[in-house]
This record gives sequence, C-alpha cells and structure tokens, in this order.
Amino acid sequence: MKKRILSLLLSLALLISLAPAALAASPTQVVALKINSPWCVIGSETTTIDTANDKVVPVAESGRTLVPIARILEAFGGSATWVPETNGVLCSLNGIEVELTLNTTTALVNGESVTLDVPAKAMNSRTFVPVRFVSESLGLTVQYEPTNQIVVVADGDVDASALTSLSQVKTLIEKTTPKAEPTTLTQQSYALPSGTVSAKVITVNMSDPRVSVKAALPDNKLNNTRAFSDICAASGAVAVINANYFQSYNAIKDPIGHVMVNGQFLYGSTGLNSLGITADNKMTFGRPAMFFRVKTTDGGKAQEWSGYECNVLSQFANQSVLYTPAWGASFPVTYPGAVLVVENGVTTNYRTVASGETITIPANGFVLYSSNEVTSTAWYQIPEMGRAVTIEPYLFANADSEGFELEGVQSIVSGGPILIKDGAVVSQMESLFANDTSGRFSVNGSAPRTAVGATADNKLVLVSVSSGTIQQMRELMSQLGCVDAFCLDGGGSTAMYYKGQTLASPGRQLTTTLQVFVSE
Repeated sequence: MKKRILSLLLSLALLISLAPAALAASPTQVVALKINSPWCVIGSETTTIDTANDKVVPVAESGRTLVPIARILEAFGGSATWVPETNGVLCSLNGIEVELTLNTTTALVNGESVTLDVPAKAMNSRTFVPVRFVSESLGLTVQYEPTNQIVVVADGDVDASALTSLSQVKTLIEKTTPKAEPTTLTQQSYALPSGTVSAKVITVNMSDPRVSVKAALPDNKLNNTRAFSDICAASGAVAVINANYFQSYNAIKDPIGHVMVNGQFLYGSTGLNSLGITADNKMTFGRPAMFFRVKTTDGGKAQEWSGYECNVLSQFANQSVLYTPAWGASFPVTYPGAVLVVENGVTTNYRTVASGETITIPANGFVLYSSNEVTSTAWYQIPEMGRAVTIEPYLFANADSEGFELEGVQSIVSGGPILIKDGAVVSQMESLFANDTSGRFSVNGSAPRTAVGATADNKLVLVSVSSGTIQQMRELMSQLGCVDAFCLDGGGSTAMYYKGQTLASPGRQLTTTLQVFVSE
C-alpha cells in the first residue's frame, strides 16, 4: 500500500514538474513588424505602423528596436498616452503601467524605477520606445527573427526557433520582399544562323499574380478600327501589341482567325494558329476547330443547333453562322436559309430568309443563321419558340490535334505562320500562308513582323522586328526559349507599346490587340 502511495506521489510530482512546459499558453494575438519597414501584420491584418505617415518605421539602436508603441498595445487591448507634464508616454496593459520620458534612461514600471539600455526618442513627430522593454514589462512576449529583421510581439509563448512558420511573419516577409519586375523589355540585335536581326522583346511572367493578359477590340465591336495611340491610351495596359490579321483593305474590316474577349467569342473562324489565355494565366496553343452550339437548357425536350463560325459575313451552301451584337445591329443575308432569333436567352422567332434581306441582331441576344442545305438535313430540328437556350462554344470532335485546350480560356488571338511547336522549329508553312501570292510570307522575304510565343517556364514573349524573314523569326523565337510561337499580323500593322513608349508605330488603324496589365 505504502509503495503504491509513494508511486502515485512520484507520478504527481513529475506531472507538476512538467506542467509549465505542457501548459505553456498559446498566443491569441501576434504582431510582426520589420526594422526599417512601415509595414506590420497585426493578427490577420497587413497594415502600416502609422496609418497617417508611411515614413514611420521601426529603427535599431544599440542592439534595441525602437517603435511607436501605440498600435501594438492597442492590438492587445492596451494603450499608449502622451503625458505632456513629464514629456513622456504612459503605456498601460493588464493593470500594469510603464512610463517613459524622452531622452531619459530611467523608466517607471508601476511606480518602480527601472534603468533602460536606450531611452525613448522623438522621431518623425512620433515617440519611439524600446519595444522589448515595454512589451515584456506589460506581460507580453517578444522574439526576434534576425534573417529578415522581424520583431514578433505576442500575448503567449512563441517558439523562437520557428518564427518564420508564423503566418504573420510569412505575410510580412512576402509583403516586404522586393518582387522581380513582372514585365521586361529588351532591345538588341540577335545573331541568328540566317543573319542578324534587331528586335524588341517584351517578356511577361505569367506566373506573377499581378499580371493579366487580355485580347481586345475597340469598343468590343467588329469592323471597328482605331489609331494605335488611342488604343494604348484608353487601355491602361503596360504593354500592347497588334494581334490578328484583318481585312485592312476591305470596307468591312473583319479579323482573320478566332478572337475571344473576356470569355466571349467575338469572332470565330477556324484555320489559323491561336493562343488562348485562361483567367489564371495558363497559355494554350493550337489550331482549334471551333463550333458554336446553341442548346436548350429548360429541362424540356432537348434541342440543339451548331454554328460553324461566329460573326463571319460569308454565307454559302452548308454554312451556319452565329451572329452576336459584336457584329453590329444587323447583318445581310447573301445565301438563302433560315434564322433563329434569341432574346434574353429565349427563342423568340424562327423563319426562312432569302438573299438580299437584312436581319436585325437583338442587343440582348443573338441570331443563328443556317443555310438551306443545313436546315434540310435529316438531323436538323425545327426550333421551338419560348425555349431557354445558351451558347456553348466547343472544339469540333472534342479535340484539337495540336493540343489546344478550351476550358477556362478567357482570351484568344490568332495568326501565323507557326514558328515553333512543342519546342521544335516548324519549317513547313500552313497552306494559307504558303499559297499567299503577295510575297509577305516568303521564307526569305524581309518585312516588319510581330510574333507571340511562350517559354517552358510560363513566360509570354512578345516580339517586334522592323525587318525580318520568316526563317529569322523561327530562329529568333527559338533562341528566346519559346516552346510554342507564331507570327501575328505584320507589315503596316506592326505595333508595339511599352510603359508609355510606342516602340513600333503601325501605318494603319488596328482592330485586335493583345494587352498586358500589371496590378499593384
């Protein structure tokens, strides 16, 4: 019995001896501040030590950190009050008072005199006090992380060896660590196997969360051109380049190839190389064969119809085109067929149309034109009126042989010829460019050119040359580390803008541009 009691007493003594470590209080509030930085983190809030003056920063003096203490104490329910009679500051927390006088190494803690290593000082119209002395005198814990010069104040125990694991410290390090520029401009000559080329190269770090890249049309309307200088001024972008080829010599200045702006197809015409960019800055390249499905969504009998192109004016046998307000207020019928009109997401009209008619495009909807050959097929369904429908762009055959992925894409621009694919130089031009008789796409013919590419480490590369051949563009984009690249419109459309400076000025007004934005 005695042995059992003795054993219990020894166990109890052991538990008592371990109690301080086991019951060490975890902090309920943590403040992190950095020497020579106005930024601090109070709990989950990133703020400045002095909200009225960002010149106020913690300073180191004689191995001690001096700070304006008011915001820190307020975070723990305390206060710091100026006392004009003593030319000092009274700090209060948890029923404890610490009084310091400017330029004096004696302080009072609950009325008891204590000697300081460094006195309180007035700087930048603020009173700075030794943070460790004041905080610990008021019952708080203070630790110091020397690598990043961060002081941690807490109302509980903090592991000095694991300060960088604290969320407040992590946040402060991220906030105060200088970030690399998300965009850079290089202007130089490049020695290539086929000759030397002078190029302007804008590199965009697509992994930087401050970056966004968007396709744009003036006023989001087709057949709408504008001076490049006006486009740049209105955009607010840090960088702008010309994008799609377009019918620059025609009365109707349609783009060539797909154009998507803010997740909406404004123009859809399959055949060219395309660059797609998602909201989270992933890039995808390929030659996507796009269809535009109109499908019912109201739970009734399923109906659907496909548009083979979007806002393309040409109509012919076996053609089907989706027309949206981006095209304009109306479109002409040049080949007999039928139109389905949708307003506010509901089918409102369906009728046959003849060549020569003009069809109104509702501002709050769209029109699907289908040629007679399409409507006469066995699989075509006569649309029912009053049905709720939606537009669903999709890749024909659910795939693109070159790897284009449509999911999540918010912007698309198109061009050619292709220069680099999957890290390899492409030596054979697509037939559209190879068969061009203007000479613009001669492998060895020089002209002003624009190109876009992507590197393996998620960098977007925008290139402008005042004179270069297709072969030189292949070699240049390869030398710049691109794993995918193609030409955009060139010649008189060649345009580049960067941070207030026009680096390449086009000889004509433009339609589609690719724009780079950087947030603060």
